Amino acid sequence: MWEETKIEKYLEEKLHSCYNKQEADFFFSLYADAKSYLCDQIFSQIPSREPELTDHTEKHIINVLKNVWKLITPNEGCDCELNEIELLLLCVSVLFHDVGNLHGRSEHNTKIAEIYNTVRASKLSKCRQESMLLQKIVKAHCGKSKRGDKDTLLDVQESSHLFDKQIRLRELAAILRFADELAEGSQRTSQYMIEKNMLKENSLIYHLYASITEVTIDKGDRRIILTYNIDYPLKNITLSELLKFVYMRILKMDMERRYCKYYAPILNLFLRTEATINFTINGEFCDLDLPKICLEDKYSLVEERIEDIFLSSPQLGIESIESELQKIINQKEDCV
Repeated sequence: MWEETKIEKYLEEKLHSCYNKQEADFFFSLYADAKSYLCDQIFSQIPSREPELTDHTEKHIINVLKNVWKLITPNEGCDCELNEIELLLLCVSVLFHDVGNLHGRSEHNTKIAEIYNTVRASKLSKCRQESMLLQKIVKAHCGKSKRGDKDTLLDVQESSHLFDKQIRLRELAAILRFADELAEGSQRTSQYMIEKNMLKENSLIYHLYASITEVTIDKGDRRIILTYNIDYPLKNITLSELLKFVYMRILKMDMERRYCKYYAPILNLFLRTEATINFTINGEFCDLDLPKICLEDKYSLVEERIEDIFLSSPQLGIESIESELQKIINQKEDCV
């Protein structure tokens, strides 16, 4: 079991400030009991069922919980805008959002009911509404909508109720979706497995991307910061393949930022996505003086604009970067 996060502490305190002890203990047990069961029985088993995935164990859940906290609190120590039952449902949604992977990666966002019913076995009669709302939130965190497009949040009703409280259901779904999108980084992979070429070709790029990525939620400057630290030369993949994937993921992150805040006013704080790409050559820093990538709401939501957004700067051109790196390697070799 992990050390309690700030959002978990806040949830418990918030419940006890709003209800008598018996009611508060019951509501918090909905979270704590689910966390205990999933930690013991589910999270650690997902890698054995889907070994090629980047990490979906409790490390990922902790990361998403921390992201949620940073997204919903305007300043450290301030009250969040969500009421106590909205916060409870959001935290429970984080716990359950990826458990469907135990039954296979395909459409995992629709496969939580069986595990949920097991977790809630002794409380199921009191949790029918929670079950229905939870499944709607989790289903919308990825996949396709009823119409076959990617606008899954539109499928979630704008509001509902739970335990006599009004719930902004669609907004909760958007917060979960964005917090999950932000949960990227080296903690989601194994550098050893990458270096020893122990990953299948179709999953290698995802693990490589995780290994080079750092994500910062910067509330003060109202931005999401992506930092990439790439050591060159690469093994098992070309720099061109990796940079194309990086550019695609930067654009995807910015699309998710704007898409999720369309449905979640609490996310309106975040005005832009910034990305910096750094290089080392065999571990030694190499200053290519690449421009920072800054994506703001003025750009339209069109996936095909990678060429326009990124490669309009000659310095960000993949061939240009490869050429500059090779020049530095050649210079080092000439000096030996």
